[in-house]
Amino acid sequence: MTAFVAVTALVACTPRSADLVPPRGPATASSAASPAGHEVVLGIDRLIGGFNPHTLADLTPISEAVAGLLLPSAFHQTPAGQWVLDHTLLDSAEVTRTEPFTVTYRIRRNAQWSDTTPIAAEDFSYLAEQMRSQPGVVDSAGYQLIDQVVSRDGGETVEVVFDRPYAGWRTLFQDLLPAHLLKDAPGGWSKALDAGVPVSGGPFAMTSVDRSRGEMVLERNDRYWATPAQVDRIRFRQGSQAALVDALHTGGSQAALFSRPDAITESLLRTADLGATAAVVPQPVLVSVLLRPASAVLSDQRVRTAVAAALDRPALIATGVASGPSAALRADSEVLAPSTPAYHGTDRTAGPARDIPMRPDPATTRRLLTDAGYTRGQAGWERAGQPLRLVVAAPANREPYGTIAARVVDQLRTAGIDAELREVDPDELFTTLLGPSAGPARGGVAELTPAAASSARSKSAAAANGIAPGVDIVVAPQPAAGHPASELASWYGCPLVVPAKLAPAPPNPANLCDLNLQPVIERALTQDDPAGPVPATVETALWDLAVTIPLYQPASLLVTTSELLNVAPGTPLEGPLDGAARWELRR
Repeated sequence: MTAFVAVTALVACTPRSADLVPPRGPATASSAASPAGHEVVLGIDRLIGGFNPHTLADLTPISEAVAGLLLPSAFHQTPAGQWVLDHTLLDSAEVTRTEPFTVTYRIRRNAQWSDTTPIAAEDFSYLAEQMRSQPGVVDSAGYQLIDQVVSRDGGETVEVVFDRPYAGWRTLFQDLLPAHLLKDAPGGWSKALDAGVPVSGGPFAMTSVDRSRGEMVLERNDRYWATPAQVDRIRFRQGSQAALVDALHTGGSQAALFSRPDAITESLLRTADLGATAAVVPQPVLVSVLLRPASAVLSDQRVRTAVAAALDRPALIATGVASGPSAALRADSEVLAPSTPAYHGTDRTAGPARDIPMRPDPATTRRLLTDAGYTRGQAGWERAGQPLRLVVAAPANREPYGTIAARVVDQLRTAGIDAELREVDPDELFTTLLGPSAGPARGGVAELTPAAASSARSKSAAAANGIAPGVDIVVAPQPAAGHPASELASWYGCPLVVPAKLAPAPPNPANLCDLNLQPVIERALTQDDPAGPVPATVETALWDLAVTIPLYQPASLLVTTSELLNVAPGTPLEGPLDGAARWELRR
């Protein structure tokens, strides 16, 4: 293989098939009768899941890659981590008031969805509302700061009023969704895009998704107001790794996207000697093990740290990367992805963090569980006659999470901790089992609001009655590679205090709310530098809390033959198909 380039990717996942209505318009060269020479065939190894890029359940390489071709964004991220205005959607976006902090977006008059509905303030308002109110979303913290979204000039001007200054405002309103179709759609926010994306605001439109055949088609969007796509169609075709390599070799496809490349992938490509270009595309997530303080068992930090000490982190990483390119993206930060320009591993050698070893430490596990009142019997660890038992969950049909979760279970059992594996439907896992059903676990000393106090009392009562949340540990994607402070606040912070007229936001997936750490998180969220690093004290505190054990940043592999020109994958957030509108086929 040649030219491994570090960039980004995302995959789409959903177990249903559908034919979507193509963009209405006059017959053009992009119709189904177009010559095959204007069609790019892109091999993929998995066509699963939904297409909502804002939900953890659909956070996969294909869904994110496709979103960039179909859904408009206010700003885009450059390889240096800067955010630049997307002039195809907006004429301008700027802070127009500081009291209250207000950002005004002016939408281009000719910007429209492929069904001819104008892209308008309603789309901004819909996304903001869903992101601050729905559980299981990606990076909600910035949206939680929004007080109101005001439509002006018939929807062509959008005023977004924030509760406080927010330096990361340019990172909001990526991948806008068509509010006019989704706000009343059956299945609502979490299900409306399971079968496909019904309209487009980008250079391509999704015209069919056939899961039984493993095929998806994007056609040039004839309603797109900016520079049209150079190719008429991109046909995604699912196959095994060997089948994808063979199609590249025989000319059956011009490109292939491997969502989880491993040593076998690289061996197949070397043997085929394609003379192709391969780009390693880091995904905007970390594969992480989440030890949930909301669990009645893991609410005790001593027990969480003991469990962390029982895990063989290098072995879990090796299981996930499978000797593929992700092996070079080991994650040694609680927040930042290895592909981030400012990335550096954080020091865990001082303070309580030293109890979280790089490899299993039976002595630490033994000491901390004993301190927490457990004893080791013939059947394993127990307290008051009850075994120490943990439920380890992973989103079903979303590798490598299930495989890593199974390895976690094996390691816990080896350490004398009873564990059960559950692979759960992703929507159910992230919206229900990890949703707001259990009150956040709180640490530190602080005065709680009446609502928070009620939540804490409910949790205590549930624990007293032996009722624990359904999931103690989850192996899941942790959003990364975006705005560091927003990701910090979204994954670890308490739901932000908002105006009384707005309902409180759901808790983070861990249901963690540390009242000592929260002021530091909020200061980072509103600091002047929108790309500023996470304070070192926060990283140290997060390692000490033993809530998240980051493993690595997964990477996709985009392989293109010499038939396909102008291929330049984007940043992790923009995805491997960024710039596909500029792709050309060699004549």
